[in-house]
Amino acid sequence: MRNNKCVLVVDPFSSGAAFSNRIKSLFGYDVMALITNDRLPSAVMATFKHDEYSKVFYYQSHTETLQQIESEIGHAPDFIVCGSEPGVNVFDRLCKEWELLPNIFELSQARRDKYLMQYQLKQDGIRHIPHYKSGNLQEILKWCTDNPFREYVIKPVRSFGTEGVLFCKSTSEVERAFCELINTFDYSGSRNEELLIEQKIEGTEYVVDAVSSDGEHYVVNIFRYVKQEINGVPIYRQMIIEPVDEHTTLVDYVKTVLTSLGVRNGTSHNEIIMSVTGPVLVETGARMHGGLGPRLVEECNSHSLIDLSLIARISPSEFADRTKTKPLLKSYALEYFLSSPQSGTLKSVNIESQCSSLNSYGFTVCKYEVGDYLEKTTDLVTSYGRVVLFNSDRKMLIADAQRVTDLEKAGVLISMK
Repeated sequence: MRNNKCVLVVDPFSSGAAFSNRIKSLFGYDVMALITNDRLPSAVMATFKHDEYSKVFYYQSHTETLQQIESEIGHAPDFIVCGSEPGVNVFDRLCKEWELLPNIFELSQARRDKYLMQYQLKQDGIRHIPHYKSGNLQEILKWCTDNPFREYVIKPVRSFGTEGVLFCKSTSEVERAFCELINTFDYSGSRNEELLIEQKIEGTEYVVDAVSSDGEHYVVNIFRYVKQEINGVPIYRQMIIEPVDEHTTLVDYVKTVLTSLGVRNGTSHNEIIMSVTGPVLVETGARMHGGLGPRLVEECNSHSLIDLSLIARISPSEFADRTKTKPLLKSYALEYFLSSPQSGTLKSVNIESQCSSLNSYGFTVCKYEVGDYLEKTTDLVTSYGRVVLFNSDRKMLIADAQRVTDLEKAGVLISMK
């Protein structure tokens, strides 16, 4: 029997890896981890810090997992937090089982399955993307015939990190994309037996970071995405922080989406396109923004996304106090996603030496060294690094981002053998 209170973090990967030390510093509680899937890409698995947890469990079955955790602690955990996308459904089930601030359980699959997500919005009369799913090519092509949009998006129903997302301008491209994706395995190791096809919505894409408590939704931060389409694949290029109070329509829409999807307690990561007819959901992740997003919020915002994510689930009364004031930006941030147009062995890595003289330069993240083999960038996971910029002057920030673009195009940030 443990005397100290215990927090269980489900799949503490990516930004969820920040939870352990923050729980200890904010609350002084014991922290354990539950890994629901250890077959994720190596870049994701590498973010897990095993030694930060007093105990690490590996999910086998629901009953066995419950018994192992309760046997170790002597009772159910006092609190539970979701660290990343693959663990959302297991997290929901455990919250319900232990009665630990659950989200609406009947909508759990709609918080992970992108088809059910759009369908739920449609059922509730909320602006959504026309959509269809099938494992049969002829059914997909018939839907395209019945819905002759200018362009389509086809993708796995449960992917993340833009994995397997393909843009198609014709039915022949839809057929090619279907054949490329069907029965492959996504990053979480699940077979893509069905694929989702949607109308491609044109407009500016945003990510809205929100934290909910007892069904009340608080928008902490908004980023604007800059993406580039290469051979029908959307590639992240930049993510720029923007003031929340400049986007009231976006904020109001996200709150209706979260209520529709049954999000009541905890963090959400919402990708929205502002179209000519208004905001429309691309997808919601019932977990904190991945990657560097929370760290950028930490640097620039009056409110911490990491802290609020934990407080909403561990100390709801404190959450209510902290969210009485609106989030304010102290500075702007821009995350530049580095992209390699080809594969090869690295001969030199010059990112920091080339970018550190920029007025807005913050830091560089690169997971590769000289001699490593670098894959061509095809999605978010295969982006080989980041350059992060900070500036109180938004125009200067954008100008410095253009300078990074110029350096990348000139081929001076890395070289290959």
